[in-house]
Amino acid sequence: MFSPREDRTLALVRPATLGDAEALRNFKRLALSETEYLLQGLEDFDDHTESERDLIGRFLHQPTCLLLVAVIDNRIVGLSSIVGGHLWRTRHVGTMSIGVLRQYWRHGVASRLMRAALRWAQDHPVLDKLSLQVHASNTPARLLYLGQGFVEEGLLRREARLGDDFDDLVPMGLLLRKPRDGTPPEEDP
Repeated sequence: MFSPREDRTLALVRPATLGDAEALRNFKRLALSETEYLLQGLEDFDDHTESERDLIGRFLHQPTCLLLVAVIDNRIVGLSSIVGGHLWRTRHVGTMSIGVLRQYWRHGVASRLMRAALRWAQDHPVLDKLSLQVHASNTPARLLYLGQGFVEEGLLRREARLGDDFDDLVPMGLLLRKPRDGTPPEEDP
């Protein structure tokens, strides 16, 4: 059985490479089948290795984008991404997502991915803020994000499907550096 202590010594978090395309496809297929808390579902999944290779290539060539994988025993067990804004007025905001195989939930994999992504974002010269959306009913994920310094920024009612029903989404944000007006990053100006 996998234990939290093992994760701290065995989980490798690193940027995805083009050689990860097949393993990333396998990871996504399984992760999307295990939970409805991801905004993408199996019905939206393009189950082709070439599609994953194209996706990885786009991340590698966009300076405000990051695609990280968590690997245990040569298997991708987690994924985190940051996609920077494409417009000049929003390029300072990176949209973050994270997913971990159910077998590794509550074993520290998501925390490791979050910390690595946050370090990268804090060192990035363009990014000033990270944002994400989480299902309102996904309490463990909300607590993880709150523990990493994200704050809840509202409520989007009936924004996502969850099974045969709907769920609210909670937008969350993290200011990475001091705003120009001098207010501390923890406070909204």
